[in-house]
This record gives sequence, structure tokens and C-alpha cells, in this order.
Amino acid sequence: MTAYLDYAGLGKLRQPAVTAMRDALVDVLPHGSAEIGRIFPARRRARALAADLLACSTDEIALVTNTSTGLHLVADGLDWRPGDEVVVFDRDFPANVHPWRARGVRLVWVPMRDGGYRLEDVEAAIGPATRLVAVSHVNFATGFRVDLDAVCALAHRVGALVSVDAVQSIGVLPLSMADTPVDFLAAGAHKWLCGPVGTGIFFCRREHLPRLRLPGGWFGFQGANDMLTKGAGHFRYDLSPLPTAARAEGGMYDVLGMVGLAETLAELSEVGIPAVADRVRHLTQRLCAGLRNAGCAISASTEDDAWSGIVGFSHPAVESVALATELVAAGIHVSHPDGLVRAAPHYWTEEAEVDALVAAITLRVH
Repeated sequence: MTAYLDYAGLGKLRQPAVTAMRDALVDVLPHGSAEIGRIFPARRRARALAADLLACSTDEIALVTNTSTGLHLVADGLDWRPGDEVVVFDRDFPANVHPWRARGVRLVWVPMRDGGYRLEDVEAAIGPATRLVAVSHVNFATGFRVDLDAVCALAHRVGALVSVDAVQSIGVLPLSMADTPVDFLAAGAHKWLCGPVGTGIFFCRREHLPRLRLPGGWFGFQGANDMLTKGAGHFRYDLSPLPTAARAEGGMYDVLGMVGLAETLAELSEVGIPAVADRVRHLTQRLCAGLRNAGCAISASTEDDAWSGIVGFSHPAVESVALATELVAAGIHVSHPDGLVRAAPHYWTEEAEVDALVAAITLRVH
């Protein structure tokens, strides 16, 4: 049978989003301005659903194109000072390193050990010059999940900020900005949220909005649309920026993407992230047990405080890229980042798909 186990690479766009986007493409966009107003509310709906997902205010949410865009809003928006340090993590995805490197700050590295990170190493990396800790909630290859509460406590103790790349956790693990005091968070929607490619979510805690220099697209100002809708006397350049994170959203946007994103967020809201997490936990436990029986080594801890939807593994009898390539050729869709085979099931994955992966590996190595 075929199996799709690559949600950490690209989520499968859900049918409600496909239907809504197709309807907009066929029934709305061919009619230009005569009909486009019908789908403009999708962005407000998506923003509200994203705020519900993260347990924060809609004022703290901007809808962006991907994780990198969100992280650059922080890197480019803060007023960096000479001597500032940013704590980064060894073998983290490049999108969470390049923005800080580009600002010319000193990078202090937390080493990876046994596929994960130790809090004592994080604590050792944080010092008086630390301005920000840039951490991925879940490592893209090993699947190790960082304790965000503990990292925030260590960073905030010295007055440092915490920026989170959440692309490998949002949509599969509970994330509450009301409970976990991260300062900034960014996540593309094309993985575990199963949203359209080119859509994403950015969170900026309300207290930091005044200090973050956000790009000033014309939609990012109060009353920006008045000159088009209210007649003469409303054409002005001296408008005040929006006091919310939405001022980062710039000008015209991907309306089809917003239609699809709103639908995917609505479906996840209906299912509930706790139910998603329970299902994925069951599937990853089943997968890990089968992989170990087949002689595979799991790359990171699968304990309750470190598991995620990603299972990175290898087998001593076959090179990982070759193994992953063979699996994909057989219709079992996995990936092979950083020298590992990566399997990533979601809520909608069948147990039979997990079993098919284990059976294929068992057949290959025995």
C-alpha cells in the first residue's frame, strides 16, 4: 500500500480548503472587483482562528508567507546594539540562523547531544550580553521537542527575548501563548497545519509591538482604505500605523491562500489540538516500537516531555538517503534530512500506513 508520512515536509492540503479555494478561483476571481469582496473576510477569519489556536489576542497575530518571513520581522525589527548576542542551536534549521547572522550579532551555540538539547547547555549559553534566544520548538530532523517554558525562564531571567520557530509543532502539539511566555513565534502553515503553501502565522506579544519596527505596507496604516471608499478629503500620507501586529501584513495579499488557510484552521479547531496530539502520539509510539524491532536507531528521546510528530531514525545496514529513496519509490513517502530517515504521521494517518513503513524496512534489512 501507499503511505504518506511526510507532514514535517509538506502537509496534504485538506479537502475543505481545496473546495473553498477552487470555488473562489472559479466563482470569484474571474469577475474581478465585482465579486472579490466576497472573499476578503477570509483573512480576518484566518487571523481570528490563528489567535484561538495560540490562545492569544488577534492584535498579536500577523498572517505572513512563511516561517522565514516571520523570523525576519524580528531580526530586522529589533534595535540591535554593539555586543548583542543571540543564542542559537546546533543543527537547527537554517531559517532560524540566517536572520540573526545577517544582523551581525554574535551567535552563541547550544550543542546538540544525542539528537536533542540539554537545559544546562542552554543555561551556559545565556549570559549578560544575550539579547535573544532563537529556538525551534521541534528539531526538523530528529524530532526533539524543546521545553519552551524552561527556555523562557532562563532567557527572561537575564532580560533576553525568546523567538520561536514553531513550524514543526503548530497544528500537532498544544501551543498556548497565554501559558508559555515566548515573545515572538513564527510558523509556515504548509506543514502540520495542512494549509496552502505560501501562508503562515506570526505572533508578537503585545508589549513588544511598540519596539518592533515592522515594514510599512500601505495596508498597515489606520484608515488606509478610506481614500478608496469614503470619497474626497481622505487622501493622506500622514496616517498612523496600525497598533497591532497586522501592520506587518503589507499590501495586497494572496487571497486564495487566505481562503484556504481559514478553512484548514477551522477544521483543526473543530478536531481540537489535544485530540490531534493524542492521535499522533499513538502513531509515533507504534512506529517507534516497530522500527526498533526492525533494528533501527531512533535519533532523539521519545519520552513524554520530548516527543513530537517527527520520528528521525537510521539503520546500520543501509545508508539513510538510499533507504528513504527506496521507500519513496515504493510509495511510502518519507524524507531524509541531515542524514536521517524522517517519518511524520498526522491525525489523519492510518495505522496501516505506519505498519507499511515498518514492514518495508523489515523486508529491506532482513
